[in-house]
Amino acid sequence: MSLQPHSRRPLFAIALTALASLPACSSMPVSSMVKLARTDFAAADPAALRIAVRLPQGLRPRPRGVSLKIAVAVDETKQEQTLVLTELDDPAELLSLSGELTRNTAIYAFRIDPVDLPQIAALREQMAAHKARGKRGSLSLGVGAEACRIGPLPASPLLTTYLKTERGGDFYPLVRDVDLRKELPGAVTPERIPPCP
Repeated sequence: MSLQPHSRRPLFAIALTALASLPACSSMPVSSMVKLARTDFAAADPAALRIAVRLPQGLRPRPRGVSLKIAVAVDETKQEQTLVLTELDDPAELLSLSGELTRNTAIYAFRIDPVDLPQIAALREQMAAHKARGKRGSLSLGVGAEACRIGPLPASPLLTTYLKTERGGDFYPLVRDVDLRKELPGAVTPERIPPCP
């Protein structure tokens, strides 16, 4: 589901348990830093987790090109799973982002596919079992996406990403107005981003 005013290449990546994996950490609003620091992803309902991205209208995420990487680390052992996210099909979920829409941009939002929720529950149960035995561990989430072209690219393609962690909550920005051509030099050109199928 998108909110609009009218060669596979990674385009952006964000780390939800850090400020951002893009170099432009300073693009994260202070209020978002506080919200992120207060979020316990090991306890949050994964079915409520939502990711959204605002892109120039010349770009869109590739079909099945947005993924969630879950990493569980206990002592020296690390286990990772990558899940393909599903695009939202409920316009009501995007209402809190309507004020974020700017000229010549579109917003796309994603959720974890319900069939993948048991995998996340199993990982969290493992974490809880390790914690009960006195072992230390961590759970981290990362989002990656591949983009394709649906039109001409602007001179400064700006990316903003958003996160929602609770049912009934609002999206809040993780990184705002990151210039992809500055952060990913050479990667964001018409020749490097394939047309959408």
